Amino acid sequence: MKIVYCGLKNENYNPKRGTSFEYNNFYLTLKNLPGIEVIDYFFDQIKQLGKKRFNEQLLQLIEKEKPDLIFVFMYTDEIDVRTFKSLKFSAEGGSASGGKSLKFQSLNFKTLAWFSDDHWRLYNYSRFYAPHFDWVVTTYSKAPEIYSRYGIHNVIKSQWACNNFVWQPIRLSGHPGIQSPKRDIDVSFVGQWNPARGRIINFLRKNGINVFTRGYRWPEGKATQQEMIEILSRSKINLNLNASVPMFSLKRLARIFLKNSNGKIVPDWHLIINIKSWWRMSVPQIKARPFEILGCRTFLISPRADDMDNYYEDGKEVIYYDNNDDLLGKIKYWLSRDEEREKIAQAGYKRTLREHTYEMRFREVFKIITQSVKLSGKI
Repeated sequence: MKIVYCGLKNENYNPKRGTSFEYNNFYLTLKNLPGIEVIDYFFDQIKQLGKKRFNEQLLQLIEKEKPDLIFVFMYTDEIDVRTFKSLKFSAEGGSASGGKSLKFQSLNFKTLAWFSDDHWRLYNYSRFYAPHFDWVVTTYSKAPEIYSRYGIHNVIKSQWACNNFVWQPIRLSGHPGIQSPKRDIDVSFVGQWNPARGRIINFLRKNGINVFTRGYRWPEGKATQQEMIEILSRSKINLNLNASVPMFSLKRLARIFLKNSNGKIVPDWHLIINIKSWWRMSVPQIKARPFEILGCRTFLISPRADDMDNYYEDGKEVIYYDNNDDLLGKIKYWLSRDEEREKIAQAGYKRTLREHTYEMRFREVFKIITQSVKLSGKI
């Protein structure tokens, strides 16, 4: 399979913040899969090319490479929907670029968009782009039903996972020959600071828990990917914190009424649908971090989230908590139970490799697409 991959290379278009989540997990996983050829076309160049030229060159790339699939990890408005109208038109024998036929009628190509944050972005973003793709992927359990209310049925339910080419158990320096690294950090949290997470960490510290933090906007600073893996591996307990930002915080309002367009922040005045999205931001969603932590064969305590108990079993592969007091009690309990912690970490690790890698996710999605194409008589 030949894939043209579109997505951000650098986090928020900023090389100083390092490569993006989707680059590290989606692009690099696809590049590692046998039988897959990936041609990249990153959003980042839109700042130099402009949106119009960026989309024109995408069409030219497709004409040249003749891919089987165009895979887009959606961010904001980088892709002009007219681009995909052009693709569909040309696939039927028309013209997509200056009167020159791209001759897609012989290629049987498909377009696929992967949407994130559909628990709130579905209402003011995803549903407007979804009809322009052959298939869209969502991680929100209720999204397929919601999409169907808008007459959108080309939806595949999938989930975040672990890029096991990157997130894996390591032997730390200074511990040659030791299969599991020495757990010399009691509790750690690796991830971006926000006020809600800050309050949780402060609560734990005030109650005697020594929490090690790294990430964007924490005083200790952001960690490299390798540093993150080492921190996770050294920690007795790793925390996943997905507490939502307060409803009336400036950050939450800004995420709704301001948007990133071509690397620039611009206002979004769609009041009614934005209010609906703002309200839905409180829905607890699954993050990718639990899969990554467990892929490093280390112990995880996490809040409950949408559909998460279908991926890891409480008490056997992960420990879930309900509130700050519950979290504090469970941290104190599990810090003193080394052998039991390691058994749970091992069980979570085995299930991750067995069921929750991106290779598995992508092959499941590709299988659905392939079966659909065969049933439609296009192959």
